[in-house]
Amino acid sequence: MGISICNKEIDEILFKKPVKVVIYGVAGSGKTNLLLNILKCSQINDFAAIFISTEGMTFANKIAKLGIETKNTYFAFALSQDHLMSLVLDALRYRPTLVIIDSINHLYRVEFREHEDLNPFIHLLTLLNSVNESGVTIITSAQVKFDENIPAGFEYLKIWCDAMLELSVLPNKTRVLKFTKPTLRNVYRFVLTDYGVAWL
Repeated sequence: MGISICNKEIDEILFKKPVKVVIYGVAGSGKTNLLLNILKCSQINDFAAIFISTEGMTFANKIAKLGIETKNTYFAFALSQDHLMSLVLDALRYRPTLVIIDSINHLYRVEFREHEDLNPFIHLLTLLNSVNESGVTIITSAQVKFDENIPAGFEYLKIWCDAMLELSVLPNKTRVLKFTKPTLRNVYRFVLTDYGVAWL
């Protein structure tokens, strides 16, 4: 079993053990594509990989196009934070070694605006922490606030995760990925192609 982002240097930093990772960036920066690339590159063998979207089913069109192996890979769409927690719990029966959530804070932003209740988000992070402690790698994307380049719920996500990476886009459409936790000088560039991520 090997989880991979198809970049040996990043793999060495991130995936030596089960971790909790947050990848954040503005809309259109390529977060979903990067998460799907992890599914494409990872060798999960007899274990399972779970991909849960909180932002609709647009990712579904990319699965066949990217050539993602769907054996032992399960996809779901969460309608609320409670539903998301239910899907995570339900996924445990498949013995996952990888759970991907795209994005972890979308439903939090929507529901907090209406109810100003932080508890569901904290419960979700607590649940995911327990899942991770049982040997499952958790990789999530996070939406950033419109007027700032930090994710909604940043103060909680930063404490919760083992690694946090910022994804940005250059004017020439090249994507730039850098670690903000731990703070590393390394910068990784890639472009999006019809067949997935191409590292530069």
